[in-house]
Amino acid sequence: MTHDGTHGVVIHGSSDGPVTAGPDATANQVDHTGEASLREILEQLRTTRRWIEENRSQLVEPELALEEVDDLVDLIQQERPDHRRVMVKVDRLVTRLSAVGGIAGNAWGLSQLINQFAR
Repeated sequence: MTHDGTHGVVIHGSSDGPVTAGPDATANQVDHTGEASLREILEQLRTTRRWIEENRSQLVEPELALEEVDDLVDLIQQERPDHRRVMVKVDRLVTRLSAVGGIAGNAWGLSQLINQFAR
């Protein structure tokens, strides 16, 4: 992977563990220079919520992860989101999901989108 300071790569796939690999692995490019749209972030949060609901057995505290997602939806839709509160929630969500390899990369990508939006 090359990194020029403006783009990163999020890798996710079908295997478990901190790193995903295998025949179904894919990579999504995350643009660190553009502004993330509210629509894009809300879609990612809906996807994350759906994944949590479908994979409850893989998470230690799935209800708390769902609560973090719902709180993030509420916070980022405010007229002036509190960047600090938003990022604390994002960090908690990423930590809760990082134990499951298939979602860890997606959670990191979501945190990057929200960070761009909340600036």
